[in-house]
Amino acid sequence: MLYLIDEPMAEIGCRTAATDGDGIVVLIQDGVLLDPDLDVPTLAVERDVEMRGVTLPERIDTVTYDELIELVVDHEVTSFV
Repeated sequence: MLYLIDEPMAEIGCRTAATDGDGIVVLIQDGVLLDPDLDVPTLAVERDVEMRGVTLPERIDTVTYDELIELVVDHEVTSFV
């Protein structure tokens, strides 16, 4: 499952993703300002990171919007945006 997480719904999104051992979290829009401590792969949209001028922790990788589209096509998606 692919979890898209933005700031307003971050708490419930992260709680939900934390219970999915096969999940992938993508921080999007203001979600890139978060620093979730999850045991699932966590990504952040590169353009959103650049626009907000944040530095991500090393455990969070970035994805382009094109890569995000590929992930959305390849996975079932739950949106907390």
